[in-house]
Amino acid sequence: MSGTHRLLLITYSFPPDGRVGGLRWAGITKSLARLGWKVSVITAAVPDANGGAGDAEIEFCPRFWTLIDGCRLLARRNGRSRASRSNAASGASRGSGPAGLLHLLRREVAALLTFPDESRGWIIRAALRARSVMRRFEPQVIVSSGPPHAAHLVAGMAAIGSKARWFIDLRDPWAGPFTKAWESDPTFGSTTFRALARPLERIAFGAADGVITNTHHLAEALTARYPDLPVVCIPNGVDPACLPPPAPDPYPGLGIAYTGTLYGSRGLGPVVRALRIFLERHPEAAAAGAKLRVAGPAEPLHADALKNDVAAAGLEQYVEVLGPLPRAQALSIVSRSRLAVVLAQEQELQVPAKLYESVAMGIPTLVVAPADSAAGVEGKRVGAAVHESHDVEGIACVLEQLWCGDSRRGSPCPVPITYDAIAPLVDTLLRKDGLAA
Repeated sequence: MSGTHRLLLITYSFPPDGRVGGLRWAGITKSLARLGWKVSVITAAVPDANGGAGDAEIEFCPRFWTLIDGCRLLARRNGRSRASRSNAASGASRGSGPAGLLHLLRREVAALLTFPDESRGWIIRAALRARSVMRRFEPQVIVSSGPPHAAHLVAGMAAIGSKARWFIDLRDPWAGPFTKAWESDPTFGSTTFRALARPLERIAFGAADGVITNTHHLAEALTARYPDLPVVCIPNGVDPACLPPPAPDPYPGLGIAYTGTLYGSRGLGPVVRALRIFLERHPEAAAAGAKLRVAGPAEPLHADALKNDVAAAGLEQYVEVLGPLPRAQALSIVSRSRLAVVLAQEQELQVPAKLYESVAMGIPTLVVAPADSAAGVEGKRVGAAVHESHDVEGIACVLEQLWCGDSRRGSPCPVPITYDAIAPLVDTLLRKDGLAA
């Protein structure tokens, strides 16, 4: 195997587990295989029946149960629902006195029991499997991708004594910088996490040969924090083979789709208010079947906020909340719609991966985010409309333009966003003449 380039990828999520976090490197490695790379993947995702994913060799390493899993099981048996726990945590952040302090203490204990992240119980097992694979596979390069960022701890332990170069891929910030959107998160907003994550990040970054980010904004922030660390941005993309063809049965009228999680500062309130303005100006659109369809999980407070926004606008019959759906069904909803919505409020360093999917499908896309944020800048680059949360009138104008236009399809993306186009950048990076040359 001496003449072959070999990459060991360590990632908690990977297809076919359905998590969007696994799609980035699934697409990249598929394209790298065409450039002569052999790839082995250590993951907690259960593989297909044939044990592989394209040209990659999958090493399935399941996660062990931990103490927090037992606590959650006991809580469920005692009738404590996830909603009640989330509401209690939210109340704790606003509460005061003994009850508020108790809730804050519970949050800190929960953060400690789940530290470093949801993959707790996988780290040691995955590190041992990775070292075993390395003895057989002899990779020249290791890439760890997170979140969950414990993948970097796995890679760090596996790389001890190895000559393989190691790159850390961050799809989201690890130990910061954290923006306002993270403050309400029960884990990232905890004092425990912030106190422990920064030293781990510093140790990992000191041992790695370089860091890869998926936005220039995050790359700049990390460069400012770690000036001696090589950091490069490789943007997200899309694998067209994983997207549905144009829908033969589009929704009637102006179909609007949001398929994603409602959490943090993400909220559909501006879109709901803009839809009301649009329908008041164009009552014929209401008669034609205009509707906002929402698919995906929502934290309890966000689900309540959406319900209240819809009720305040009097749009109950024009908004349909579908809840969590399989990825294929969610993509089908987007393909049948006239507009796809991407939310990134107060997430200055991140770009939701769903942006690339709707743009690649030719569906006009609206990004609700600050214009100078990572999502705002990237949205403009790929041809999406970008409006801030307060610009309800601007969002309403987007709806009007789509309604008055003749075409159901958006303009072609002005820049290449497929992983086939991005893979040569990764290929150059991972070879000797790349980032760590």
